[in-house]
Amino acid sequence: MKICHHLLQSNQILDLSALPADGFRLIMCKGRSTRLHAPSGWSSVILVLAGSLACASAATAWTLSSRQCQVWVDGALRLYMARMGWWLCVAAPADIWKLAVDHRHADNYGFLPHQFNADHRMIRAITRTFHNPAAQRTSLAIDHTHLAHLRGALCERQQALQAQLQRCSGRTALRRHQTLLRLLRVQHLIRHTTEDRLDLHQLAASANYSPTHLIRAYRDVFDETPSEFANRLRQQRAWAMVRGTALSIGEISQSLGFDSESAFCRAFKQAFGLTTGQARRLEANASAPQPRP
Repeated sequence: MKICHHLLQSNQILDLSALPADGFRLIMCKGRSTRLHAPSGWSSVILVLAGSLACASAATAWTLSSRQCQVWVDGALRLYMARMGWWLCVAAPADIWKLAVDHRHADNYGFLPHQFNADHRMIRAITRTFHNPAAQRTSLAIDHTHLAHLRGALCERQQALQAQLQRCSGRTALRRHQTLLRLLRVQHLIRHTTEDRLDLHQLAASANYSPTHLIRAYRDVFDETPSEFANRLRQQRAWAMVRGTALSIGEISQSLGFDSESAFCRAFKQAFGLTTGQARRLEANASAPQPRP
């Protein structure tokens, strides 16, 4: 199996669609204005070590911060770091990922898209794959071993998703995997949408479902509807912004898409049983230094 190392420095671009799809591409990006384009049909694992990385698919755009990891399998992906930063990407066609099989996961039909905060173990698993045997005159077997370890670590990280896989409709494991991939696409769109009102028809179209079928399938797997998930995320963001930022309530209500500050305050009180002022006073009291006994 072919393994190629790439180093992208400031103002450099790498388009993987222009390269042979015959192995793994290990891309280290350091500097500012670094860009990477991965075509559809490839699976990518991205880890940001420093800075902020802009990600864009055909359907949406989002940002990864330092120590965040993204597993991406759902179509073409464009990555761009405008300012000084450091990030890594392990990319290959999906079929080639399956050749680096960890036999404990032999029935796995491929990774599922997943964004998470990387712990020390995951950071180590990813960074070790960037050991360059050509530079150190060692065997390519070392790189293959590190890739197998990375794949195993990713499979373990996706165990929660594998549990949800069992709740998906479909007579075969492959069909259930395809169903969950569609539902995760919808979840990703909800998580990263900036619009205040959810377009259920647009979400359903992204999964090739009717709105009614999407609501039923989503509830079967995640125990809530897409609208309920969106409302829960909105409440979490409201709580975090009120208690954890110095933004004015007007700025918060505007960023969350509320029609007015008063509408946001009513929704906040209904969700948490506290006014925004009470929530901020709780945070101020909790962070204040305590007197010594």
